[in-house]
Amino acid sequence: MRTRITFLALALLLSASACAMDPGTPGASPDDSGTAGDTPSSPAADSAVGIWGNPENTREPSLELHEDGRLTGTDGCNRLMGRWVLEDGTVRFQEVAMTMMACPDVDQWLASAASAVPGEDTLLVYDGGGNEIGSLTR
Repeated sequence: MRTRITFLALALLLSASACAMDPGTPGASPDDSGTAGDTPSSPAADSAVGIWGNPENTREPSLELHEDGRLTGTDGCNRLMGRWVLEDGTVRFQEVAMTMMACPDVDQWLASAASAVPGEDTLLVYDGGGNEIGSLTR
């Protein structure tokens, strides 16, 4: 009985400490070094917030970067969802998940997006190696 109570107390303690650390907070640095980027609701992030591409054409890639740090979109076949932060003028995509339908006639380049640089009317998209893989217009 005492072991069960000790285990339950430990489980509650771990649960409480996990709730105190929210790695998905917009602008939070993944390494928690205190050098967070611009939060999506900051004035510097305003240039990135919005719809990139045409979400009404579901056969073409599009992204919506929401003010609260969420991202939604499609690669032209599969739906994407995740988070984003702006660091030194670069959008960093985080915790991105997507459906995994087979789409033989669709170029799914957006599925490998790791970052992007917003311009006035164009979002340049890069893979994890820093190679430009595509662009989306506002």
